[in-house]
Amino acid sequence: MDYTSLILNNQWYLLYLSGIMITAGYAKDQRWFAPAYTWIVNNTQSKRAVVALISGITGVLPITGRVAVSAGFLDTIAPKDKEKRKVYGVIDYLSTHHYYLWSPIEKSVIIPMAALGISYWTFLGYMLPLLVVMFGVIGYYIFSVLKEDDVEINVDGFNVGEKYLEKNPLKYINLNTIVLLAGIIILGNITKEYTNEIKMFIENNTASLIHVSLISFLGSLFLGSSSRFAAITAIAVTIYGVEYLPWFFAIDYAGYMLSPTHKCLSIGKMYFGTSLKEYYKSIIILCSSIIAMAAVITFVSI
Repeated sequence: MDYTSLILNNQWYLLYLSGIMITAGYAKDQRWFAPAYTWIVNNTQSKRAVVALISGITGVLPITGRVAVSAGFLDTIAPKDKEKRKVYGVIDYLSTHHYYLWSPIEKSVIIPMAALGISYWTFLGYMLPLLVVMFGVIGYYIFSVLKEDDVEINVDGFNVGEKYLEKNPLKYINLNTIVLLAGIIILGNITKEYTNEIKMFIENNTASLIHVSLISFLGSLFLGSSSRFAAITAIAVTIYGVEYLPWFFAIDYAGYMLSPTHKCLSIGKMYFGTSLKEYYKSIIILCSSIIAMAAVITFVSI
């Protein structure tokens, strides 16, 4: 085992996140986006429409760290009240994770397609009911849990000011989050060392659907990686048949979303103070709804 690789692999993400923190900090202080936000509010009569737009745009960015970009943008309109800010962490997390169910350039889509020999449109056909559920849950948090008064858009003073230009940009970096994230990355690197063992275990344990589903979920929970949960899904579906794709994808996606090695949770917690309890409550609501839909379209149609 190469301990240097376990420590250093993927730590570039810390520099990436620091850059986002600095950029988002300046954007918030100088209100760079205030004119655009005001235009949206004036034309939709809803401040929550701004939240939906930000979530919609950042949620489809084909980049690593969508959750950090989204958090930075949402932070520019989040209120100072600590309690009101917490729902933004949930919205940030959920609205940047539907990407794994549909993007043709995402590994969680490409791996099952390649392993099963199906087209993108066939894959999307299986995922569409799950996406409907997911967007419904996201919409619930934006337009029901979040209130109009929880969105603060201030158009005053959005020009660049000298006091902000003179501010040390490093003060925008949250060192506690950086250190925490570094630890999560190392933990993730360690778990990746056991990917092959988990795959072999799944392949060799096909006694029952319940048994394999549990193993599949735990494997995705342990690995905490979108590409690896997709690989586990592909193995299980290869064993049972393509009609089980929605079921195993939903199960393994739930494991990935709930994984303690999933670094996105710490980013939202840093920006909005969202507790793990609140995160897991929303994730359980989302994942249980997706699994329920997957069960219906898998087992009712078989």
